[in-house]
Amino acid sequence: MALAMTASAVLASAARAQAPQAFKFADAPAAPARPTDHPYGPPITLEQARLVAQAAEAEAIRRKVDATIAITDPAGRIVYYARATGAAYNAEEMAVKKARSSARSRRPTKYDADRYASGMTALTASDEIFPFGGGQPIISNGQVIGAIGATGGSDDEVARAGATAIR
Repeated sequence: MALAMTASAVLASAARAQAPQAFKFADAPAAPARPTDHPYGPPITLEQARLVAQAAEAEAIRRKVDATIAITDPAGRIVYYARATGAAYNAEEMAVKKARSSARSRRPTKYDADRYASGMTALTASDEIFPFGGGQPIISNGQVIGAIGATGGSDDEVARAGATAIR
């Protein structure tokens, strides 16, 4: 009987010893606070998209970067696109993914980039989330009317300059 109790205790402690430990990133920053969600509004017009693109392009020129820019409606459909001369061939896909992710989530893509950096790597399991900076929702009258995605350098700053061109 004592032998059976000893064997049971040994097996139970071995099972506890083999239980997986929760993985923690030692130096990872805390996940950022979720930005305020704005409701969806009417889709951005081509004229508005051109104004957004002009402001983003002006910021790119000021920063001396070759920005590729994509502007989508709230559903993530492309309304306007401009690829910088000499830009990498994957720049189109990068800019469009940033704009789509931002439009559909109604938040900057930097939010998801920061969450990914804090250890939330499961974000990459969704095609809807693109955890890289450079995507900004375009908000007019308190409603998301579209989003801009920029790539090529100073992505967040270029996208933010475009997104704030109309209110």
